Amino acid sequence: MIVEMKKIILVMQSKDLGVALERLRNLGLLHVEHENLALGENIAKMKEERLRAIKAAAILPDTENQRSLSGGEGDTVAGILDLADEKETLIEKLRKIKHEIITWEDWGDFDPEIIDEMSDSKIRVKLCKITLQEKKSIPEGVILEELARKKNIIYCAAISEKEITLPFETIALPEMSLKQMIVEEKRSESKIKEIEKIFLEKAVYKNALRQYEKYLNSAIEFNEISEGAGRFEKLSYVKGYSPIDKAGLIERAALEEKWAILVSDPAENEAPPTLIRNPKWIRIIEPVFNIINTIPGYREIDISLHFLIFFSIFFGMLIGDAGYGLVYFIAGLAMQRKFKKLKDKSIFFLTYVLSSCAIIWGLMTGVFFGPHEWLKPMVPYFADNTNVQSFCFLIGAIQLSIAHIWKFLRKMPSLKALSDVGWICILWAVYLLAKTLILNFELPGFGKWIFIAGSALVILFTNPVKNIFVGIGTGLGDFLLKVVSSFADIVSYIRLFAVGLAGVAIADAFNQIAGGIGVGSISNVLLSAFVLFAGHTLNLAMGILAILVHGVRLNVLEFSGHLDMEWSGVKYSPFKSVK
Repeated sequence: MIVEMKKIILVMQSKDLGVALERLRNLGLLHVEHENLALGENIAKMKEERLRAIKAAAILPDTENQRSLSGGEGDTVAGILDLADEKETLIEKLRKIKHEIITWEDWGDFDPEIIDEMSDSKIRVKLCKITLQEKKSIPEGVILEELARKKNIIYCAAISEKEITLPFETIALPEMSLKQMIVEEKRSESKIKEIEKIFLEKAVYKNALRQYEKYLNSAIEFNEISEGAGRFEKLSYVKGYSPIDKAGLIERAALEEKWAILVSDPAENEAPPTLIRNPKWIRIIEPVFNIINTIPGYREIDISLHFLIFFSIFFGMLIGDAGYGLVYFIAGLAMQRKFKKLKDKSIFFLTYVLSSCAIIWGLMTGVFFGPHEWLKPMVPYFADNTNVQSFCFLIGAIQLSIAHIWKFLRKMPSLKALSDVGWICILWAVYLLAKTLILNFELPGFGKWIFIAGSALVILFTNPVKNIFVGIGTGLGDFLLKVVSSFADIVSYIRLFAVGLAGVAIADAFNQIAGGIGVGSISNVLLSAFVLFAGHTLNLAMGILAILVHGVRLNVLEFSGHLDMEWSGVKYSPFKSVK
């Protein structure tokens, strides 16, 4: 459920603002809203230092042994980043040297400085690569000294007493000899290894740098709130929101600190933050909301329980395989064992729930790593694809009807609530129509009557007014467009069948390929095993993608659209100390 908020304004003397903010931070209850923009130079510097700390921590490798830093975090960050810059420079230098070595190793080792000195003594030396045919066109007065030969290409030095234009391209001298290049290559590689060794030594401070980042986050927040506080003459004020059951603690602190305080309900034009509190068994769905980064608005509805129920059903149908469900379940157990120190274990429990739904649906439809003759569906009804498609439409009608039931309850006792009764009728009418048009079911006689009744309720009570004709005109608005949209929404639930069927077909295809290879020899056994492993692994990965694309969409778009949810909320984030 979404927790009711109280708007709180605290007023204190400006000279006491810092102390007041420390007290509020220790309380950790007030979600602060700025009255002024916090654009101080000090804040900008701290934000830059935070980015440097994040970058420095990312550079260091992971290690179990960790130590704390008693001061000097800034110097540590600077040292790591300087070394990282030096390493990047060395890597680029090494890349160029390696390229030069590859370019000049066919020429053999020579000193470019000696050739330059010969030019000063009026002996011209130019390097060139020529073909045997080009060798015949050497001008008079030029001595061609062959240095190396590779197939029909001659690496040579053209020597003359005066400047002569050669009939082929010449090559500029390198900056150093091949021997020097190799020395520089080894020197750069050695220096890079030294830097990496230093990073390994400093890896023990990785957690300390992360703590430094948290300290900077806290300092930035404190300064932003301080600069963002409202001011009037010698007074300052801080505005924010607190859960209704915690507002009393802030009032008590105001009394103790002698602050002025105003506690009120948020106005309709204000947007308080959203705090959701649910029992532990419902909170397991929170990782999904965190992944898709959606928060309901303060005056919207918490659909956590509903989302958990239907998302679990969608997961089972989209994966559609008991074998895959078992793999996800075992993977969840393995991950929980690996990350046993993780405080929030919601993601693991969610994995168990979702994978169990996949196992149940797979057993109901007789699918275990693909369909097999030895595994019969536990529910024969679902062996018929038409029945599965009909079931998908039924789920859609039920879920979207729940959205309008919710809206009906929120609108009561207004007459507008009757329009949602109308939409429920229309949804079930288009459900029957979808079965008729797509699955060739016979349209029941009462189908058109519930559509007519629903249409009348929607048109008359969307915006009920005394003048019934004005009400009809207003209700007609985009009525037809919404009816078509409702039909499309119901039909879109067929994706549960289509995606699930595709996964089963892919699994069956790989099973058939592996079966065709056979087990007549060890090589056949290994190849069959590889085909099965690769195919089912691919299908497992595609299944996760299908959940994110289709399972989430049906809840966040279709259902939320009928609920008129905009997901416009701001997460309740109180000003508090960071450990």
